[in-house]
Amino acid sequence: MKCHKEQVNDIKKTVHWTWLRKRNMNGKTVLASMDNDLSRFAIAPQSNPKVCHRCHIGTFPGMPFSPNTTNQQINCLICHDTTGLYTPGVEVSMLEQIARRAGKASVHNCLACHDQQCGLVPSTTETVTNDVHMQRYGFTCLRCHPDSGHHVLTRTTTTGTDRDRAVGCAACHGQTPHTLARLNQHALLVGCQSCHIPVYGDNKPVVVSWNWLLTDNEYRLYRLEGMVLAVGGFLMSTKIRPVYAWDDGSDRIYMRGDRVKPNKPTLLQGPGPRSPMSKIRPFSVSYGIQLQDRKFHYLLSPLLSRQQAPFLQNSEREEALSMGMRAIRLPYSGESATAVTVALRRINHGVKPATQALDCMNCDGSSAGFDWRKLGYQQDP
Repeated sequence: MKCHKEQVNDIKKTVHWTWLRKRNMNGKTVLASMDNDLSRFAIAPQSNPKVCHRCHIGTFPGMPFSPNTTNQQINCLICHDTTGLYTPGVEVSMLEQIARRAGKASVHNCLACHDQQCGLVPSTTETVTNDVHMQRYGFTCLRCHPDSGHHVLTRTTTTGTDRDRAVGCAACHGQTPHTLARLNQHALLVGCQSCHIPVYGDNKPVVVSWNWLLTDNEYRLYRLEGMVLAVGGFLMSTKIRPVYAWDDGSDRIYMRGDRVKPNKPTLLQGPGPRSPMSKIRPFSVSYGIQLQDRKFHYLLSPLLSRQQAPFLQNSEREEALSMGMRAIRLPYSGESATAVTVALRRINHGVKPATQALDCMNCDGSSAGFDWRKLGYQQDP
């Protein structure tokens, strides 16, 4: 830190350090904190630092933006390790060896956090995201998430200003990237990702559901090429067709203390209401069978007892629920009931070559099986 004082000041302003960013949530623009986010199976990161803070760039167990943290607690190696040997908690004897080979952040550094599904799945062999930009053209994450030299990475690429401003795919490909005018016309209402990311979970299994009632079940129900697809209440799958919804970039998010509606799934995260800026975009879906407070009718957020699945043993459930709810400052009545949850998350990675994009008959026509009614149409438009 003595040599990189400017970088230290930059780091403390970044979302990787503060875990804060502006979001349009539930109809309001707010400064949202990842530390109290409940959109992933109602697990609160602030209650579970051993699990959730593994991907924070600090070496402390508490809140990321605590005023008591020092410059020495910035974890540079989580992003700048080039050996592949660094993990949080690595033996001190190895740190000097790793530090001497520190270098520019690579795709593998980014994936160490951003491709692990918040540690909610049993570990699998890490592979580079199956995306044509990386595989064919050798892009790094910084190509689409530039940092302007100050560690402040952007969520999307942006070019131009005001009326000529282009965001995301259009920043490189333009507003009319297709030779056929009909395809460019489609792009006015259909996001690029909808056609160019036909499936997700292509390179490794992704979480489809988590049943808390089966967390004691460590029996591996099925394996595909050595990858566990069901263990500890988790169900995973590969090559899944996305769900499509109107999206303008805003979110509906489950908030601390929101009441669960009887006999209906509780939405943990999903796109906001349709607006003039909305386009049809792809989403991944994960379901949960988890617990709500029988008296207060809000979701319960447990204190996870382990750093890897299975996180929660049935014999420890009551204590875990009590401690977890105390951490997020909500009462627990001592009685729980099951609740069904669903979360929809945007898909932006895993772009296929143009030859593998969806064609007209994948969505249009009677044999396509595309649910246009869910998008507000009476029939195939």
